[in-house]
Amino acid sequence: MNEVRNIIVGFELGERTSQICYYDRTEEEPVSLSVRAGQSQYAFPTCISKKPGEEIYHYGVEAEYFAAHQDEILIDRLYERCLSREKVQVEDQLTEPARLAAVFLGQALGMLGANNLLKNISGIMVTVPRLNKALVDNLKEAFQILKFPAGRCFLQNYDESFYYYTISQKPEFWSRKVGLFTLESDEAAFRHLEIDRQSKPAAALVKAGKRAALDTSWENRDVDFCRLIQESFGNDIYSGVFLVGDGFDKEWAVRSIPLLCKNQRHVFYGNNLYCKGACYGAKEKVEGRLVKDLSYQGEDIVTAMLGMEMLVSGVHSYYPLVEPGIHWYEAKKEFEILLEDTMELVFLAGEPKSPRLQRYSMALPGLPKRPPRATRLKIRLEFESLNHIHIQVTDLGLGELYPASGCVWNETLVQ
Repeated sequence: MNEVRNIIVGFELGERTSQICYYDRTEEEPVSLSVRAGQSQYAFPTCISKKPGEEIYHYGVEAEYFAAHQDEILIDRLYERCLSREKVQVEDQLTEPARLAAVFLGQALGMLGANNLLKNISGIMVTVPRLNKALVDNLKEAFQILKFPAGRCFLQNYDESFYYYTISQKPEFWSRKVGLFTLESDEAAFRHLEIDRQSKPAAALVKAGKRAALDTSWENRDVDFCRLIQESFGNDIYSGVFLVGDGFDKEWAVRSIPLLCKNQRHVFYGNNLYCKGACYGAKEKVEGRLVKDLSYQGEDIVTAMLGMEMLVSGVHSYYPLVEPGIHWYEAKKEFEILLEDTMELVFLAGEPKSPRLQRYSMALPGLPKRPPRATRLKIRLEFESLNHIHIQVTDLGLGELYPASGCVWNETLVQ
């Protein structure tokens, strides 16, 4: 690579294989890094290996080699392992998934060839098939182990990477709907990106479509895929289509390719879409919006408002805590309040344009009775998923007159 400072990185952490790319400021686009110099092999196995009795590790292709020929311990399925907090048995020790992820990420990032990754990387986006709380926590901890500042490390799912890659192309490519076919060995699945230009700002959303089994014989496989294409497109107008996955081959797609290209649709095939989309996503996080007046509204984006009913200057008022438009795994809030003459907290949630907000009451059993405004509470909110918000309330008391009771209340708000 030709950059040593201010590197923006896209990292695809896949179920079986992973990839890395960086943003080339000369070419003004992401460039994939090959596992072997001079070759077009970009994907490497999502695994590491450990030398018995020593803290020596290898990753990817080397991990598989050393496990097969040098009796190293192979630790595979890293993405799957990070979806859980369950520790992994490595030799005679139980190891947290975050530590294994840190080894994998740290070694793989060495492909960049930078002397000091912490100084040179200004932003890195990791994209995965799907996100859950355990995965978010494990990857954040992995970057902490690698000593990366939290403000430079980001996460997004494949759908959002599809979105970022698409809008980074020429506007005519995504002037209409854009389709994405994922083809594996025996199945094909369809998704598409559509943009509601009537809303302000315009709202982009990736929607799941049909799936279909693919026959093993080439002729029938082509027929199966043609049927899926016709059912997926219907009468809608698509300006562009992507094909990803190892299950596609031009040799058998005799009828499929002309059908995909029908009506002057732009068609692209390649397996680095998610990785490069992650790189574009990192660039937006670090340097600002790629396309103005356009917002992504995916399955990991909070759509509802969350706030509290508070007494301000004697008037009951709505105090916002979480605004729509943020990823659920980035939505956190910690603050303190003085409690009025009540033994419960009231939270309000709902859609921004909804005339009525849903009320949620959280009781505080065991809270010492004190005069109004003589109880200081620390409230901490953190999303466990898009629709589950964990609320923790701690009684801090108020000075020496009303010491803290040590009471802590936990509740999960389900929207």
